[in-house]
Amino acid sequence: MTLYRLRRSVVPSPRHYKVCPDALYSSLPLRAVGRTDNAGVDAMENGCVQQNGIDENLVFLQKMLDDYKGQDNFNRVARKVTAVAANEKSIVVELTVENEHVNGKGTLHGGQTASLVDIVTARAVGMTVRDRGMVSVEIAVSYLLPVKLGETILIEGKVLKCGRNIAFTECEFRRKSDNALVAKGKHTLAFMHKPVTNQF
Repeated sequence: MTLYRLRRSVVPSPRHYKVCPDALYSSLPLRAVGRTDNAGVDAMENGCVQQNGIDENLVFLQKMLDDYKGQDNFNRVARKVTAVAANEKSIVVELTVENEHVNGKGTLHGGQTASLVDIVTARAVGMTVRDRGMVSVEIAVSYLLPVKLGETILIEGKVLKCGRNIAFTECEFRRKSDNALVAKGKHTLAFMHKPVTNQF
């Protein structure tokens, strides 16, 4: 099955992922790498630059997400999130809603959603800003539809503007089964002046 061929600056929105083929790696839910015309020659598929058939942005994003798996602080809310696509201005990740993510009604907890807005948009900024810590200035979330236990969501974090001191981002949550928009968030971050070795 053919992947979408897009401009380098664009990651396909979650509604396009239904046409993607099966997983490339066991840790990645969708194939996010494409062909290379010749060994060592870049080819561009799915909005991402390829090097020897490997999407380096996607590998970097998955590495950032893997860092959450062993954490016992509040960032553990993202330990089940997996990478789908990435470039320098936006990322898409996937989460299947489990018991640890839901409220008493069996739907995705609002606090979990807000935390994912924080984490996913910060990781989108972190695709290019890799040597500075970040702190939240403002987070806002609109909850549009419930997400039930067992459903899978695709979350797109997008950098709207990244300045010297502040980054402005937005986030969309879509139900994978029908592409319905279930939540929307925005997140403003400020950069810390001192470089950090681990910002996760």
